[in-house]
This record gives sequence, C-alpha cells and structure tokens, in this order.
Amino acid sequence: EALNKFYLEECNRVFKEEIEVCKKCFSELPDFTLKLRKMRTRWGVCNIRNKTITLNTELLKKDLALIDYVIIHEFSHLIHGDHSSRFWKLVEENMPDYKKYKEEMKEF
Repeated sequence: EALNKFYLEECNRVFKEEIEVCKKCFSELPDFTLKLRKMRTRWGVCNIRNKTITLNTELLKKDLALIDYVIIHEFSHLIHGDHSSRFWKLVEENMPDYKKYKEEMKEF
C-alpha cells in the first residue's frame, strides 16, 4: 500500500509539472480539473462538458515527451472536442512532431 501511495504521489507531481510546461503552449485554456486513475485502454480522457482531464497513471512509466503529447492532446480537446482537422492542427501547432508520439502511444 505504501508503494501505491508513493506511485500516485509521483504521478501527481510529474503530471502537474508537465501540465504547467504544456500550458505555456496554449494562449488560452479553460480552467479544468485533473484526475488520475489506472485505465486499460486509454492514456488520457477529456470530458468537455465538465472540463475534466483524466490521465492514466501508467503514463508515469513513459518518457516525458510522450506524457507531454497526451497532455497536449487532451488540452486540444478542451478547445476542439473532436478529432477534426482543426483539432489535429492545434496539436501540431503545439507539438510539431506529434505524429511520432501518436504512433508510439498506439501500443498500449
């Protein structure tokens, strides 16, 4: 149980640090709530209605660039709630090499 507590604290610390880094890429983001949980099929989820971003705790095992890709992806959903061309353009503006990370993250 102590190990699980430590792991969750590390998730909180690392993800919040990376969120602050990624926020600088966006000129304007709405306020949102961050949630953490272990998920089986997704790295991140954005609930547009209640402005909640949930990150998979398993992300902590990935490189920071991959964590940043997921955060930027979810931030982009706060602005464009779909996977339209406008959404991907916004992702690319904030992470020009996102395609290599997107491909890497497909392998769950």
